[in-house]
Amino acid sequence: MTSQPPPGPAGPAASGGATGDSGPAAGIEYRLAHLQERLAREGSGDMGIRLELRGGCLLLTGTVPSAAVRAEILRIVAETLPDVPVRGDIALTDHRAPDRPEEVS
Repeated sequence: MTSQPPPGPAGPAASGGATGDSGPAAGIEYRLAHLQERLAREGSGDMGIRLELRGGCLLLTGTVPSAAVRAEILRIVAETLPDVPVRGDIALTDHRAPDRPEEVS
């Protein structure tokens, strides 16, 4: 007689497996991979944005050249993962001209 593992956190539901669970945690790794592909395709080449799942919240970090690119990335994330809370820590690069000449010695 073979023993089966008890159902619960160690079973297929823990990894979003074949239980048919469609909650926010179901298949999150797959959904994040799909999001990364979509950002690379549509989000200005994704610009080095990192995606990290922390405590059920998706953390976006990185730097983009403009507020428009940041808004586009956040729009794509919201469309792809509407049921996952998102925190966007995406900084903008500074492309302003210097306010004084550079001193070279």
